[in-house]
Amino acid sequence: MKILMIYPQIDAPLGTNHGIASLAGVLHAKGHEMDLMHVSEKYKPVPSSEELIDYIRETEPGLVGFSVMSQQYDWVVEQSKAIRQAMPELVQTIGGVHCTMVPDDVHKSKLFDYVCVGEGDWALLELMEALEKGEQPHTLANFRSWMGSVPVSNPVAPFPNLDNLPPLDYDVFDMKAVMKETRGWMGILTSRGCPYKCTYCFNIEIVDQYIEDGAAKNVKDFLRHFPVDVMMKDLKKLVKENPEINTFIFDDDLFTLNTNYVVEFCEAYKKHKVNVPFVVNGHVNCFDVVAAKALKEAGCIIVKFGLESGCPRVRREVLKRYMKNE
Repeated sequence: MKILMIYPQIDAPLGTNHGIASLAGVLHAKGHEMDLMHVSEKYKPVPSSEELIDYIRETEPGLVGFSVMSQQYDWVVEQSKAIRQAMPELVQTIGGVHCTMVPDDVHKSKLFDYVCVGEGDWALLELMEALEKGEQPHTLANFRSWMGSVPVSNPVAPFPNLDNLPPLDYDVFDMKAVMKETRGWMGILTSRGCPYKCTYCFNIEIVDQYIEDGAAKNVKDFLRHFPVDVMMKDLKKLVKENPEINTFIFDDDLFTLNTNYVVEFCEAYKKHKVNVPFVVNGHVNCFDVVAAKALKEAGCIIVKFGLESGCPRVRREVLKRYMKNE
């Protein structure tokens, strides 16, 4: 079965999407197809609703999916309405962080047959396999749907075990165009999640959803790492197939959380001769000389620290961080 995945990055920096790459990897490993429409004025004119509908008729996907952040949601709603009017029987699904943050709002719009909440790596596969069998599934974990006029909300499944996921597939993106726009800087994840619940971060909403549904015990279940040996294979494959890559940006929320992991990763990075400079996110309370030395020797050129606020009142009342200036 084929899905047309529409990913808008209008009036936003052009880049890949880790979630879409993972979805593509899972679907391709199971014999399905993803056709990605990456919408950005950075390298292609933004299609009109009529052009989008013409493309759907030409390519005949089994369903249309949207991956959306909040700032792109209005555009997605406009396109979804146009598709529904032109092809009322075509199944539409939507996911992305916006759907996880405000699932009720998206569900109540009644535009989408299936609203994916949380990490949908396996959920989308299950949906496509059910649709391929001619079913109209309403009991799949992570999805909100409709049975006639009756809303259906299913709990999320536990966070996917990253050890079991197929390799991420970035080939669905126009990598040459993306690398040209980013000047060779490639974002990638070595982990998912974070052990902290910062007041200003959407992670707290994600974790609370999983705990509320009984799919996680606490915030620690959220943090998972891809196996280091798998990461090395993926990185070397990316570099081989995309020689334009000159810097990796490891977008992990907190790469330096565990010094032992940092050392293990950096030793493997050197051993496998990835030979690409990289950037990581750190925190002053999770960083020491051992980690700094390992990062430097492996080719790290930037460690980004979030200083947050030097104002005691803001730290106390907004950030809920009760710490001294020292």
